[in-house]
Amino acid sequence: MFFFIKEWPNRSATLMAENGTVLWTFANVSEARRVCEEWYRVQGEQVDYKLYTLQDPEPAEEDDTSLQDLSCACCAVG
Repeated sequence: MFFFIKEWPNRSATLMAENGTVLWTFANVSEARRVCEEWYRVQGEQVDYKLYTLQDPEPAEEDDTSLQDLSCACCAVG
């Protein structure tokens, strides 16, 4: 199973399943990674990390109220 960890501008981190389901939001990336590592340890599987940084192609509009900031880092754990 793959997990994705999205780090937000306030440094919190959202743990998501590979299908995009939000599993939990943590205070930081370290806590989210610790939970992933524990899951893999219980499953008896090896942990592998891949770090992706998504770039925002255009500046957000002033009235844009979306919650996503595409310039944040995502970490795929699988």
